[in-house]
Amino acid sequence: MKGNLIITPENVQAFERSMDMLDNSIKEMQRVAHDMMPETLVNFGLDTALKDFCDTINQGGALSITYQSIDMQQVVVNQTTAITIYRIVQELVNNIIKHASARSALVQLSNEHNTINITVEDDGKGFNKELLNPARGIGWSNILNRVDFLNGKADIVSEPGKGTSVNIGLQYTPG
Repeated sequence: MKGNLIITPENVQAFERSMDMLDNSIKEMQRVAHDMMPETLVNFGLDTALKDFCDTINQGGALSITYQSIDMQQVVVNQTTAITIYRIVQELVNNIIKHASARSALVQLSNEHNTINITVEDDGKGFNKELLNPARGIGWSNILNRVDFLNGKADIVSEPGKGTSVNIGLQYTPG
């Protein structure tokens, strides 16, 4: 600290507040760093990282989410593909939480003939997909850009009052 500071009760209180703010800032930076590259993804792979992500959402209580993995345990994709798939699922789930008013959702990944199929469904309010404007919705635009980056295809099925289902197919080269 600068200079000779006289420790008064007000100074102690200000110092403690500053330390609390610093602690909170450090925790927030750790959370942001974790969200950017989840340690689980690096250490245990895509399947485990997505299961952990869904478990974290469940613990938050905003949404009851089921994660299903079909023949994904042995799938090894490069780190760029894994983080891109993780971000796609993360954005889809965040959209459900923000916009769908859903009680429950399903995240399913399956592997079939070197294609990873991603299905994210919810029981929310749905919407008229003709009104979906990627230029206005940065989240949906990010999803489509990531799917394009992986040379994949995305299909969305939604109707007002009937929830939403997003299906994405991504071909990959094992390794």
